[in-house]
Amino acid sequence: MTTLSLGISPCPNDVYIFAGILLGKTTSADLRFDPILFEDVETLNGLSAARRADVLKISYANYPRIAQEYELLPCGGALGRGVGPLLLIHGDAASFDPTREVLVPGEWTTANFLLDYYRKRQGTPKRFLPFDELYGELCNRNGAQGVVIHEKRFTYQQDGLTLVQDLGEYWETQTGHAIPLGAIVVRRSLGAETIAAVTLAVRQSLNWADTHRDEAFELCRQYAQDLTDGVIQAHIDLYVNDYSRDLGADGMAAVEFFLNAARSR
Repeated sequence: MTTLSLGISPCPNDVYIFAGILLGKTTSADLRFDPILFEDVETLNGLSAARRADVLKISYANYPRIAQEYELLPCGGALGRGVGPLLLIHGDAASFDPTREVLVPGEWTTANFLLDYYRKRQGTPKRFLPFDELYGELCNRNGAQGVVIHEKRFTYQQDGLTLVQDLGEYWETQTGHAIPLGAIVVRRSLGAETIAAVTLAVRQSLNWADTHRDEAFELCRQYAQDLTDGVIQAHIDLYVNDYSRDLGADGMAAVEFFLNAARSR
């Protein structure tokens, strides 16, 4: 049996997709995953650069720097429309000042790439923080500016923040493509047979979650205790979609376009 180390985030979409694996409901005689690492996406980006895990969830913007070591899977990731990061301010949108510091959830995140794409690389000063710390500072410091990801897109208005720009919407308008946010990658050195087995395992895990939604949702709740059930469900509904099951031709075109843009960066 082949044992692979796995790194994913505790976000509801990742936990939902991997619920069958995490709960041992979709086991394989030839493959198992251990240990399970729950980290924010920028930490996972760093683990991939250090080759610290066999299977990882990473930002698509991080992929060009690790492409020699890891292969992209056609399933299990986050890609879609209306799913992009949000540029927010604690204050009035008209007071946004790109010459002042913008908080960003990691240098190698897709959020950071999309901010650069929106700003046309005009040298916006940045400070990188884990996304939960970033959101806390945004909510508690008047005038703070930052890029928000994950479930916070559902709660920012009630937390007193104002939308400056939906960075995903800007990307879609400019390119016509869906937004590649996060991908599942597998170490190339494992070989084609093992990579194919991992692809199958991810799809089986997601299929199990779709047919056992209550159990999968309860697992998501355990890893997202600070979120309401409504926000957890909205998160899953938004980020787990047909592209999560298979990128298909449309999804692959979006990924290729994005990666060419990221490489030129």
